[in-house]
Amino acid sequence: MRLATVITQRTIQYCVRRSLWTSATATARTTEECIQQAASKLSMKDPNVCVALVSKTFPDYRAVTKQLAAHFNAKYTIGCVVDHVPGVKHGISLLLGDTDCVPFHIPDSQQREKVRTISVGRWGRVEDFDRLRFQGNKLNDDGWDAFNTISRPAHQVALPSTLQTRSETPSFVFMASDNEPDQLLHALDHHFPDIPKIGVIGASTPFITGEPYALFCNQELLGGGIVGFASYNDQPISEIQVEHSALEPLGEPLTITRCRGNIILDLDQAGATGLLLALIQQGQSARIAKDQEFYLGVYPPCSDDSSKMAVNRITSGDPSRGNMSVDTTADLQVGQRVQFMKRRPCDVKHVAAEKLAFGVVDQDHTIDAKPLQISDTPKVLSDVFGAASENGVIVGRPGLSSQILDVPYSVVKLHN
Repeated sequence: MRLATVITQRTIQYCVRRSLWTSATATARTTEECIQQAASKLSMKDPNVCVALVSKTFPDYRAVTKQLAAHFNAKYTIGCVVDHVPGVKHGISLLLGDTDCVPFHIPDSQQREKVRTISVGRWGRVEDFDRLRFQGNKLNDDGWDAFNTISRPAHQVALPSTLQTRSETPSFVFMASDNEPDQLLHALDHHFPDIPKIGVIGASTPFITGEPYALFCNQELLGGGIVGFASYNDQPISEIQVEHSALEPLGEPLTITRCRGNIILDLDQAGATGLLLALIQQGQSARIAKDQEFYLGVYPPCSDDSSKMAVNRITSGDPSRGNMSVDTTADLQVGQRVQFMKRRPCDVKHVAAEKLAFGVVDQDHTIDAKPLQISDTPKVLSDVFGAASENGVIVGRPGLSSQILDVPYSVVKLHN
């Protein structure tokens, strides 16, 4: 009898845990029809939270939240416009949760810290890699005295007020954001270092909505800020897997021997930019194409696990002095291992139909740059949720600093 009781309890717990979340991705001509098609496959009608990720292929988004409310009596609705959704590209991807969730909304304002827009430490962000050869040394012009770090101390950044009301630690955090989530990510990493954080940076929508981004917050359509929720008492994410299908290593891993902020001076006691140029010239013509992109994989401190690398663009450098600028808002550290990487041809043009998957689109291959022919036949993919954006996705693996991943064709898969 006791054994039977234990088995029954475990079965009940398993069923309850599996029923907390449900998802579907639908394609149809209109947002109303997409939501209607998805709702027909989703049994949860009164969720605590509803997340809607909508492809950048519809003419209007002002009615989306009202249409969602007509089908789902959610306490809190969030989401954003993205480039495309998994499997079908054009459509809406929905995630419904009936778990204990605490929502948060960080409005865009002058008081909000714009780490990526105005950070003095992220010098030299340029798209043209030829600047490696010719740019002036801004470090010498402005001096090291004005530059020590690009990171704000995490303890100075408060959590959103709604999260401050809870004493326990959430099981995971999800968010949809403009391109300035770093202040929030610093706070979440400081207070909750061992929980997963995942999210998407909304697609650029100035020619669609007249605003830089399009975020959904209950009945509002916002042009910036952050919306999200923290989930408690359940753990649907056990592993976060990052794949860089369009990158390949260039040379062997090296060690940072001199750096400051996001600037690398020396790798293995030699100038960083000179080492990269030497590797490039070994494998191809000395001429660097204007659209050639190079990246740096940065291992966590005291780790050689390549699966935990944070990969960022190399934005500029000075071969005569060795200085190299890396597009990161986290301070690099002496002793960290790094890996040069370069772009390679990639056939992956969209995020596949996965249970939970987020991807990055090349800015030259967005869904509006190459218009999609929309089918007249509605389609629903059950148990599929995710999105891709040209502006990147948010990845916060337990025990590691959260980052914006904006490497084209990279994919983040969540496993439970």
